[in-house]
Amino acid sequence: MKRPELQQRVVARGTWFYNHTVPFLIEVRSRPVEFAGSRFIEDEHGEFIIDEHAPIPNTPDCLVYSLSLGAGREFKTLTDAKNWADAQPWGPVIWEESPK
Repeated sequence: MKRPELQQRVVARGTWFYNHTVPFLIEVRSRPVEFAGSRFIEDEHGEFIIDEHAPIPNTPDCLVYSLSLGAGREFKTLTDAKNWADAQPWGPVIWEESPK
């Protein structure tokens, strides 16, 4: 079975500063909870597929959020993802009003 299209979209974008001087882009991406990372397993061919028996996470807006760098995990809300990024040693992030 081929990996499904994840339907990701950028929902927030910002800038963080390495050593408080060098700017780097960070994005928060959303995707439907049906495609949460916790629902994927590796098959016998090394491909990642949806485990139809894995529970679908419960989130307020039926989306999960991930960052383009740093976390390696998913968050239940956009606010949680942004708060995690802001709390990192390289934070806080200067968030744009709306992604372009």
